[in-house]
Amino acid sequence: MNRLRMASDTAAGMSTLDWSVADEPSTPAEAVLALVRRGDATPPWAAAVVARLEELADLDTVDPQVERPLNIQDARDALRFLARAMQMREDTCLPWIGRLSSGGVQLAWKHADVEVEAVFDRLRSERELLVSVGDNEWDAPADKGDSLFASVVDRLSNSYIAHAPEARATVACS
Repeated sequence: MNRLRMASDTAAGMSTLDWSVADEPSTPAEAVLALVRRGDATPPWAAAVVARLEELADLDTVDPQVERPLNIQDARDALRFLARAMQMREDTCLPWIGRLSSGGVQLAWKHADVEVEAVFDRLRSERELLVSVGDNEWDAPADKGDSLFASVVDRLSNSYIAHAPEARATVACS
């Protein structure tokens, strides 16, 4: 059975998987599984991320005339950033996760006037974090952008969004 499919079947089933894999994953599933070492608890967001990566890695959804398949190294880099971001605040909303036409990965959060984009694209040599709040914009290399993300993480949490006046107008997290 495909490890990715097995991992996305149930959250309960995920805790029984061997989460330790090689440093260079060969599938999106291995990239997700590499986030957690053997014996550690499965992150609560892992099942949703595995399911989304499964969708993005589906070769039937790739039009070879205009796009490339999911790049596993970009997926791994995006997941490493996501793991760090999700640890900053327990109720951080999951981002939208998309595949770029180059095969890279984009993570995006949006709530009210806060927007965050993290781009992981080895083909185009792009690995950056973009944060905007209102008319102000900042960027940083994705592997050094943790403090930049930390400056807005509170405003991307479920508890903040649930109590924010903007929550009625914009729902970015589930």
